[in-house]
Amino acid sequence: MKLMEQEFADIRTRLYPLMMDPVQIHEKGQGQMVSGQIAEGLFVIYGIEEPGEKIRYVTYQDLRDWGVSHTTVHITAVRNLERLTQGKRVTKLDRPEGGRLMFIWNLQDGYDAARILLTQWLRDFAAVVEGNLVIGVPHRNWLVAIGDADEDLLKVVQRRVALEHRGAGFPVSPYLYTFDGERITRYVRRPRQ
Repeated sequence: MKLMEQEFADIRTRLYPLMMDPVQIHEKGQGQMVSGQIAEGLFVIYGIEEPGEKIRYVTYQDLRDWGVSHTTVHITAVRNLERLTQGKRVTKLDRPEGGRLMFIWNLQDGYDAARILLTQWLRDFAAVVEGNLVIGVPHRNWLVAIGDADEDLLKVVQRRVALEHRGAGFPVSPYLYTFDGERITRYVRRPRQ
């Protein structure tokens, strides 16, 4: 194994996906940060956890040095996030009489928004919300998921996501997203018939 490949083997368990606003990706990474567009206005980057609760962002030079692809980094990072998330509890909010079901990831570990990449979680919650699954990730430490059947709740969540995004130190996206079982897309409200 080449030296650089060994370096990837050494860091692979500390590699995680992070969600970041495209403006910040450009400003912080100066075009060198490895990123991928998940949906309109929704981008993933990758970080290596370092001692002292620090994150070192993965660059295109890292990929060349390690001899690995963006896909390899993405798959490895998401698997690590799946392992990190196992056993953790999502906050479930509901009225006693039912309806208005809402799920929130707010562990404050820097990966809450990145949990939008955990497709099994999305499938599980899409199965229990009323209507289509709608997800908001305004900043890296908050993810909210609801169904779109309750129009009043949808409006409240949409306003809250936009507000949280504007004031965030680590903004992700002011938009809402949906998951069709295969991919994440920007949510567009369809008129009721």
